[in-house]
Amino acid sequence: MLEYTGGYYLMIGNGNGDHRDAGHGLGPCTLHNPSFDFNDALIPIGAAVWVRLAQARLAQEKA
Repeated sequence: MLEYTGGYYLMIGNGNGDHRDAGHGLGPCTLHNPSFDFNDALIPIGAAVWVRLAQARLAQEKA
């Protein structure tokens, strides 16, 4: 698909681990860790990034 049109890949950090319950251990951890707990507060931020990217792309196509 990327040969046809541009694409995006981005990483949004999961924070410093403050969002996790005490039972998950201290500090941040990586995705493939049994203590991983996604920071739900990041969902609006991630969604906003993708919306802005789509808006920028559509604005380019109009120009």
